Amino acid sequence: MRFRVLGPLTVLSEGQEVPIGGNKLRVVLGGLLLRPGETVPVSRLVSWLWEDGADDPDRARATVHSYVNRLRQRLGAREIIRTVPDGYRAEVDAGSLDLLRLRDLASAGRRAVNAGDLRSASHALSEAIELWRGPALSNVDSPTLHEREVEPLAEEWLRLQEQWLDVGLRTGRHAELVATLRELTRSHPLREPFWELLMLSLHRSGRHAEALQAYHSLSALLAEELGVDPGPSLRATYQAILTDAPPASLQEARPAPREETPPPVPRQLRPDIPGFAGRRAELASLDRLFDDTESATRTGPWIVSLQGTAGSGKTALAVHWARRISERFPDGQLYLDLHGYGPEPPVDPAKALETLLRALGTPPDRIPAGLEERSALFRTLLTDKRILLLLDNAGSSEQIRPLIPGSDGMVVVTSRNQLRGLVVEYGAQRVVLDQMPPQEASELLAKVLGADRVASAPDAVAEIVERCARLPLALRIFAERAARFPGVPLGKLVADLRDERTRLTALDAGDGDHTDLRAVFSWTYGALDPDAARLFRLLGLHPGPEVSTGAAAALMGEEAADVTRLLDRLTADHLLRSRFPGRYDFHDLLRSYAAERAREGEDQDAALGRVLDWYLHTARNAAEHLPPARGGLATGPAPEDLDLPRFDRPEDAVGWYEEELANLMAAAHHAAARGWHEPAWRIPRMLGAFLDFHVPGEAWVDLYRVAVEATRAAGELFEEGYALNHLAWVNTGLGRLGEAVAHYDEALAVARHVGNRHLEGDVLLNLGATCFRLGRFADSAACYGQALNIARESGDRCLEGETLNELADNDNERGRHGEALAAARAALDLYTELGDRYRKGEALRTLGIANAGLGRFDEAVVLFGEALELVREFDDRRGEAGVLSLLGEALYGSGDLEGAWARWREAEEIFVELDDDRATAVRRRLAETGSRAAILHRA
Repeated sequence: MRFRVLGPLTVLSEGQEVPIGGNKLRVVLGGLLLRPGETVPVSRLVSWLWEDGADDPDRARATVHSYVNRLRQRLGAREIIRTVPDGYRAEVDAGSLDLLRLRDLASAGRRAVNAGDLRSASHALSEAIELWRGPALSNVDSPTLHEREVEPLAEEWLRLQEQWLDVGLRTGRHAELVATLRELTRSHPLREPFWELLMLSLHRSGRHAEALQAYHSLSALLAEELGVDPGPSLRATYQAILTDAPPASLQEARPAPREETPPPVPRQLRPDIPGFAGRRAELASLDRLFDDTESATRTGPWIVSLQGTAGSGKTALAVHWARRISERFPDGQLYLDLHGYGPEPPVDPAKALETLLRALGTPPDRIPAGLEERSALFRTLLTDKRILLLLDNAGSSEQIRPLIPGSDGMVVVTSRNQLRGLVVEYGAQRVVLDQMPPQEASELLAKVLGADRVASAPDAVAEIVERCARLPLALRIFAERAARFPGVPLGKLVADLRDERTRLTALDAGDGDHTDLRAVFSWTYGALDPDAARLFRLLGLHPGPEVSTGAAAALMGEEAADVTRLLDRLTADHLLRSRFPGRYDFHDLLRSYAAERAREGEDQDAALGRVLDWYLHTARNAAEHLPPARGGLATGPAPEDLDLPRFDRPEDAVGWYEEELANLMAAAHHAAARGWHEPAWRIPRMLGAFLDFHVPGEAWVDLYRVAVEATRAAGELFEEGYALNHLAWVNTGLGRLGEAVAHYDEALAVARHVGNRHLEGDVLLNLGATCFRLGRFADSAACYGQALNIARESGDRCLEGETLNELADNDNERGRHGEALAAARAALDLYTELGDRYRKGEALRTLGIANAGLGRFDEAVVLFGEALELVREFDDRRGEAGVLSLLGEALYGSGDLEGAWARWREAEEIFVELDDDRATAVRRRLAETGSRAAILHRA
């Protein structure tokens, strides 16, 4: 997949353009791509999306999350946009993003210039220039994004042109570049470097008078516009041209170097890894940080901290990059392994300083005994020197502090720890190594196994990459093993990685601890205090893909405040990732290691029981803020020791369900696999309250099949009926109407067998809706009639209201708007009396459709407006888009074309975000109505 931001925002997949969606989605994607590999806070995304800020920060955050999910669906790859603490990050490399490619080429050009290789510099910079297709993100409408992000990029583009033109002149292309420079001085008349380059190109082309005239033109312009004279550099160039002085006259005289015996120059960097692959985004970030630092005024060293989990390739990247820039540090490069994590004890700072001082040529008898004295001598020896110091495998900030020089050099630190103290105290720049992008992971395998072998088994390679968690060490261990068996298909070798219980054993090269992934993980685990180690083990038992602080506290059976500290410790050591405050996960290999350690003696059943109870009873708390669940809430009292979150608003409850949906489903499946039937059906039962807010997918079918099997295994006939009802419901949502009817018939038989009138009425209501969709109108009417009778006989007011509203909906569909009015009004009265605001919104929508069908468009506009407020109260985006579409029709019918156009535009944007097919119909109405400008002109 290729991304282009240097011009209109464009996404290409296999050469075909991928539709991104509405402007809001383009704002999010474009903004993230302008900061590739960097964390973009949610607050910054909000400022780009809403010019006047967000009235409700919580809702804005949820909306941003929704936009990101829609983008992931559009791109077909979740890993491109990563959720990270406080925001999101675009995981792209120079091979997929034109901006990174441009920066890579620009850096290569600068390096070539510094090395005196003008031919290579010209080639690299010319290729970079060709990537520019016009103003960046020209099809993205966000004044704030353009002001804060695009304008600095435009400045970067101008500097790149200056570099390219300068190299062009230095390679003799004087006359060729005159036209380009004249155009640039016209478009940027106050930018002096372009005028200076124009003067030089004219002068060196023999057009001396024109060169002098260019200076006078700029001088007059600056005096008129700004009241200033040209700058010193331009004046010096003018004088040189005026006197026809040689170019050397523009260069400052430099003092002759002192003749003295140079001190020993250490060159201690480890050898680069043969076949180093990937980490292009991280290398680009490091290059950019280094270039920025080189151009800044500093009084001390620059510190960069390469951080990541065990096996992420920190040392390999640090050595590879350090070797690339080593020539910029003529006074030497020092390397020291601090053994912060490993089988050997950590290196004491005093011992580390002794090693470094000896490397700088200090005789052993002149090395002081004390830590502070050694640190002071180290700083003294490095005064006025440009030294690169690579401190590998640091354990803590305390281990590093005495080793930081005071000179204008560079310190590169690698660690599994976040080294927060270095960031706070010394302004260290942090570069975090996460899992490799899949493409780069495949390239790493190809470096070891050969491109042909990897290319011949794309499916197996994709599975290997994921089973190895896209960790460089795991990939290299697997590749080494596969290389020993060249005749065995990769698809057969990957089988050893599928079983979580044997996966880590398969990732042991058998050549010492450093090539045994289990041992490598153990060094980090072994440094934990007992409580943090216990939490890590228990997290290996968690059934879902990520865990909240509350769920982690339930697993551990401790207070959330205490567990927060432990989670922070695990995150600091990169045993966990926190992509969003209060939420944590780890990659599959660390999960396998944690589960393996948990099997050593933890009370697994007790911990799992606590977390399943936590999910079940929190789901109940959330469901209490949603429309009354069909059949009530089937849970007993929560255990007293559970710390359960509470919800104040419906949108908070919906947000929790959206956030925890994957965990809730995994919890039910996990319970079923262990033969714990009760949570296996109770948790899906709680999810029934969320079905009104979520379009079901195949996972929902699997979930309710599990629930049906669990109720049958437990002998819960009554609950079997509800599970069958939900299973039928999700099949209806997927358009599998025949299967839905069959399950409804089963549920109906159960309801009548156990004599539960409410369940019977609920099933009949749903069956009636499905029959209507099948065109079986008589059967539908019969089902509704029976459901209505049951509701009134049993006093079930909620069921009565739902049935009346469905009857009204069906009357509207069949053009019987008069009959629909009466039923919808009755439903509205019932919901108002019950205080059911969500279903009141549904009744208002139905009543609005009936009024519009009768030509009462003004009444319909009012009703749809009230319905819109209620669906927004529940953060029901799909419902919101549906009501907006209907409101547009009513406004159109009332003659308010501009209002209709505006509402349809809002509806289209939401439908596009949700990947809802109804976007096509709304787009057609917009096209029929014409543009907003045309509407205003017509008016």
